[in-house]
Amino acid sequence: MHIGIIPDGNRRFMKKKGIRSLGTSYELGIKRFYDVLDWCLDLGVDEVTAYALSTENLQNRGSLEIRTLLTLFSKQAQSMLDSDRIHKKKVRIRICGDLDYLRSAGGKDLGGKLLANLKKLEDATKNYDGVTLNLALAYGGRQEILNAANLAAKAGLPLNEENIKKNLWIQSYPDLVIRTSEHRLSNFLTWQSAYSEIYFVEKLWQEFGKNDLENILSDYKSKERRFGR
Repeated sequence: MHIGIIPDGNRRFMKKKGIRSLGTSYELGIKRFYDVLDWCLDLGVDEVTAYALSTENLQNRGSLEIRTLLTLFSKQAQSMLDSDRIHKKKVRIRICGDLDYLRSAGGKDLGGKLLANLKKLEDATKNYDGVTLNLALAYGGRQEILNAANLAAKAGLPLNEENIKKNLWIQSYPDLVIRTSEHRLSNFLTWQSAYSEIYFVEKLWQEFGKNDLENILSDYKSKERRFGR
């Protein structure tokens, strides 16, 4: 089973709890994501795609917030390299998105360091087969489709579904997509989610619990998926 996750609500959680540092709120969000990854493993999920940072985030957030996020992601990538949770559970990590744009948005030093740490993380886990974790960074669904179409065209391939799919950053299709705190997909897995079940959860990301995931999976398994039939 493949689950897509849009972990929304960091700034609202910060305001709700009186947290003064945006970095602290995001760190709590990352801690909750580690929990969710553990729950997914316990519940038989074999692929997770997390919307970590969109292209729109990079375009529209202030420079201080972007630097805070990219610095935090770089530190987390380094931490994951040494994480027993990652290595013991054989989590294969893939970085998916417009990495050239991520490098330029982060500036030469910060963007370059982040990508170097992410590449080390990918290389260290590439042979693992416990669960695949796709981290969508500098990611946008429309941009992904345009990129895939351009790659296919440059290769002289006809623009059909097969050739678009094999040039996507994320090539497997999620069975379901979960979003906390809002009711939209926000340019996430635009191509891949055509037949996914969508679950909107009325909680901020840091408040999402194992029982929420269990309830979603139980509901999903009770459905008959028709795929247009």
